[in-house]
Amino acid sequence: MKHRRRWMWELGVGLGFLLSVVLTLAASRREQVAAQVRADTIRLHVLANSDTIEDQLLKLKVRDAILETLPETVTQAATPQQATHALQNAVPRLQAAANRALLKAHSGQTATVRLESFGFDARDYGQFALPGGTYTALRVEVGAAQGHNWFCVLYPALCVSGASAEYPTEAENALVFGDYEIRLALLDALQGR
Repeated sequence: MKHRRRWMWELGVGLGFLLSVVLTLAASRREQVAAQVRADTIRLHVLANSDTIEDQLLKLKVRDAILETLPETVTQAATPQQATHALQNAVPRLQAAANRALLKAHSGQTATVRLESFGFDARDYGQFALPGGTYTALRVEVGAAQGHNWFCVLYPALCVSGASAEYPTEAENALVFGDYEIRLALLDALQGR
């Protein structure tokens, strides 16, 4: 009886250890894929001057001007590095387009456009989800940039109409576009999956 109790205790400890190793490996793998998604993604982040209805509508006009002016070399780029280079070259044109949109709307505000690293929270868009962390972002600040923001993914092109987005690896696509779940083969077998 004493041996059996000890054997059960050792089995429980061993299974607990095995489970913790499997979960740690799964979490580590997910974080590696999330890091790759962050490296392969360029986001557009437009901040409104304030939360007034007028400023929020101006933000959308600026967004539209940016997306209309965005060179195809960004959306058609083969790598994030090519897209970043194309964006760096386009920043002056994009800033001019943003400011033209504000002028056309009879606003006295100006926009600042820059390409930078910026931290984003994890976000579920319904059709896809992005892990939180630091991304390369084209940031457009309208006026004081104290209002709600609007953001999307420029590369791969998820916010540009008619563009098809695909990440370089199947794991990245699964994390962004699929339901990423951690499953245990033993549990699946017991549940008949």
